Amino acid sequence: MKYSFVLFLLGLGALLGFAGYCYALIDWVQDYRTGVYHREPFEACCETSALVVYTVLGLRFTSRKLNS
Repeated sequence: MKYSFVLFLLGLGALLGFAGYCYALIDWVQDYRTGVYHREPFEACCETSALVVYTVLGLRFTSRKLNS
């Protein structure tokens, strides 16, 4: 019983993390289209960097797990 609860929490955490990533990506696209990044270059740098780093880390993790 304890193992299935931990597995459930792990799956829920992964799902919430993915939902947060999708929300951040949609927000990035909307901000880019509306010109927020033209007015706020620091925000553009921070948000773009965070999305790029998270994407690269996710791709590295996935490729390592698929190759092993």
